Parts: sequence; C-alpha cells; structure tokens
Amino acid sequence: MSGERMRDRAPGAAVMEQVVRLQASSPPRSPLARAFGVRPLADEAESWFSGALGEREVGAALARLPEGWSVFHAVPVGSGEADVDHLVVGPGGVFVINTKRHPGASLAIYERAVLVNGVKQPYLRNSDLEASRVRGLLLRAGIEAPVHPVIAVTGAKEVRTYHQPLRAAVLRAETLVRWLARRPAVLDADTVERAARLFDDPATWRPLPAPSDTAERFVEIEREVRSARLVRAGWALAGGLGAVAVALPFVTR
Repeated sequence: MSGERMRDRAPGAAVMEQVVRLQASSPPRSPLARAFGVRPLADEAESWFSGALGEREVGAALARLPEGWSVFHAVPVGSGEADVDHLVVGPGGVFVINTKRHPGASLAIYERAVLVNGVKQPYLRNSDLEASRVRGLLLRAGIEAPVHPVIAVTGAKEVRTYHQPLRAAVLRAETLVRWLARRPAVLDADTVERAARLFDDPATWRPLPAPSDTAERFVEIEREVRSARLVRAGWALAGGLGAVAVALPFVTR
C-alpha cells in the first residue's frame, strides 16, 4: 500500500479479497448453467461474499457521519489474518465495529450471549478481543481514549434485545450512525486527531497486500450473482405462468 493511507481502504476489502481468490480457483459456469441461472459462487465463497456485502453496507452508512469523525475499514490488526471491519474515532471515543450479516435470521441479545436462530455465536468474545487490541495500541502510543466494541447487524428479520451486553453494543446497522453521533463527547479535537493519525498510518498495522483490482473484480462477481438471480426468477415466473395455462381450461369448464 505504498503511498496510500488506511482511510483509503475500501469497506470489506479483506473479505472481497477472499471472495476473488476463491472464485479464481473455481471452474467457470457452463453456458447451460448460465442459461438456467445457476449461482456463480463457489460453495466456500458464499459466507465471504455475504460478509463483504454486509461490510459494504455498513461502510456506506458510516460515510454519513458528521465532520469530526474518521472512519477506517478492513484494518489488519494482530499478527494473523484477523482484521477490524470498521474502526471509527470521533468526539464520542473510539469504536471497533464488527459487521454481521444474517439475511432473514432472528437474533436474541443477552448480557453474555448473542444467539442467531437459537445458536450461540462467539461475537461478544471476538469483539472484545478486537477492542482490547486497539486499546493496547492506543496505550502504547500514549493516547488515552475509551474503546468500545460494537456489533452491527444487517439483514436480520428480527433483533430482540433482552439485555444489552455490558462490554459491547449490539445494534441494527441502520441505527448505527445515529447512535454514534449521539454519544456524549469524551475526547477533545486534539486527541481525536492524534488517534486518527495513528490509525491512518499503514505502519501502525500488519503489512497489507499490494494494491490490486480486487474491488473491480468483486463488483463483476456481484453483477454475475445478481444476473443469475434474475434468470432464476424469470424461470420461476415462466413456470408459474405455464402451470396457470395448463390449469385454466379445467377451471373455466
């Protein structure tokens, strides 16, 4: 990322890279598969693709934060392959945001657990770990700022909060920006600027891959997925109309 800053990194960049890599090793669809709208994604790319859509959605929302806030995406924290989906700093503090996309799912939020369709997920533990890493980084840089883990949920049919967790906030993505903007001011402008400079410096984080056409290739994959969906819908409509045409003579007798 020579010459680039972390604020230039696109939302979902890390997961988009995974999708593109997995798709590159997957055989292309045959003409017949395309004609019938067979889904173009490799099985192992499905969850990564869904995650990328969620991060892009949250990233677009965070772009609407007012002046005085800085936002960073797909931040490579730690020594492995982990990354922070979104890192936000502003008057209200530092927020480590983990996006979770669950189309049509039901979520139940408790003080110590997040359940998705009744199954407990490690979201609270993972979010707390990411926040602690960012907290340690700030301390080493001599910057005193509260760090809050946040889980932003997209696509869910239902999110029921029985008891908001003590160490993390769990929110629907569409309420995230308003929630952040309403946080009480705890940082002065100088501290916000110092933290933003630290986060913006690529040297602060694990080295990133060289710039590539990942975003453009992901958009192509997204277009293929959307096109296949339309083809399947067309076949379903045609099938329904055909069934009506067959049944109609019997109904009108």
